[in-house]
Amino acid sequence: MDAETRAEIEKIHGRVTALGTRVTVLETTMPHINTSLTRIERSVDRLNGHIVKAIWAVVLLFIGLVFQFTVNGGFSLAG
Repeated sequence: MDAETRAEIEKIHGRVTALGTRVTVLETTMPHINTSLTRIERSVDRLNGHIVKAIWAVVLLFIGLVFQFTVNGGFSLAG
């Protein structure tokens, strides 16, 4: 084996070793990432529920105002 081939093999070996280290780090942090994602999803679901309730409150308020306007003669035609 000549020196150039050996140098290339050493470079490849270094890269494979670095990849192994990166995979190990990713595998150890994956449970923490999954836990964080689960917590974020729950928070988004709760926030979504609050937004839906707020939208319903606004819609019901609008319907109530239209009903009150109608009952008070708001749409009556002058005869």
